[in-house]
Amino acid sequence: MTMTKSGASLKYIMSAALILLATSTSLARGMGIKAGSGRMHFGINLDFAFDSNPGYFPNGSQSKAFDLMLRTRPVIGLDFPSDAVSFQLNGKVGYDYYFGLDKSTTSKLSTVSGDADLRLGFNPKGQFSFFIIDTFSRSGDPRYTSLASRFDRTDNEIKAQFQIKPGGGALMFDLAYGFFLDWFDDNALNAKALSSYAHRVYFSGKWKFLPKTALSLDFDSDIRRYPYGYDSNSVKNPDLNAIRVTLGLIGQISPSISLVVKAGYGDSLMGDAVMSDGSAYSGDDFRSVIGQAEFSYRAATTMLQFGYSRNFQPVVLFAYFGQDRFYVRFNQQLAGRFTLSADVGFDMLSYGKAVQADTPDRFDYFLSGGASFQYHILDWFMLGLDYNFQALISDFQQPLAGSGGVDYNKHVIALRIGLDY
Repeated sequence: MTMTKSGASLKYIMSAALILLATSTSLARGMGIKAGSGRMHFGINLDFAFDSNPGYFPNGSQSKAFDLMLRTRPVIGLDFPSDAVSFQLNGKVGYDYYFGLDKSTTSKLSTVSGDADLRLGFNPKGQFSFFIIDTFSRSGDPRYTSLASRFDRTDNEIKAQFQIKPGGGALMFDLAYGFFLDWFDDNALNAKALSSYAHRVYFSGKWKFLPKTALSLDFDSDIRRYPYGYDSNSVKNPDLNAIRVTLGLIGQISPSISLVVKAGYGDSLMGDAVMSDGSAYSGDDFRSVIGQAEFSYRAATTMLQFGYSRNFQPVVLFAYFGQDRFYVRFNQQLAGRFTLSADVGFDMLSYGKAVQADTPDRFDYFLSGGASFQYHILDWFMLGLDYNFQALISDFQQPLAGSGGVDYNKHVIALRIGLDY
């Protein structure tokens, strides 16, 4: 499989980083239109952006090109609150159009994209509650570090969650099961080999021993399977039966200062696999301390947050990566109508053993962040200017002759219009 030589994906990191136009807005939702006992909301997000590297091409690549992109996202929302049965639906589906300004090939990255989430609650405010939750996304971003093609994929998780709140809410327990799909459309590079599905189990217990302070116990399991092989030898990613458990404190220690401190253990519990040379895969599991430490300051119109987290994630071609992440976030409202925000993250990524027999080990540094300035003409109507960046520094060299490294950098400047009435 040609694509496997490019290295592992950063797909899971991207969800934590500011990528492309993903800088969130603080746009408030309007009143909407009354529909029975609920309300329907509608709107549109328009982004016109300059992207210095839309294909995530590696530094020095002859294919590297800049482009302009127009991103459209019609917005719809339904909200039917009820003490018996509640229903919420939010969706944004549209088109990402690349103009092919520098090189016409980048226009092939244009695609339909969007996301939606649904939450159906039974007795949602009661002592015993049950929820059905679905989260869907469709994207064509080429998030594999040095690939220059579009990789359309669908992510979806449907989850059943049971919640108990005994003791007047001082205790709260959540138990959930989710079925997750990360499915790639097939193409000439055999992209479907990146596809996976997972059974996920979640448990969370919280004891609020002070009005704004709680002790938290969290557990999750990710039973990940890869049904397709990368090449004619049916070489595929090893299965994972990952578990994570943390114990921590979530507390507001003053009106302005809050802390999150969690520590625990994570284990990838990898299954069997066969490498490209026919030998058994014998990669080491991720077995280590995981956790998070976060400090937040909120006062009037100012928010400042910084923290550190350690965790691991399943990833194709290398089974998993361990992630040490440092991050800082800032948000400031000005004169009631302006918002300035910034976000910077630094990740150190240590990958497991490669599935391909001739693929070397890999360690990455990943720097991402951005800044946004927004003018809220109305609560539900916003104009904004965003800047986002990414930089990947890796010791990984692709084993194919002449393929080189996977380092890349990317800068995006976007004008934004947002309406959500």
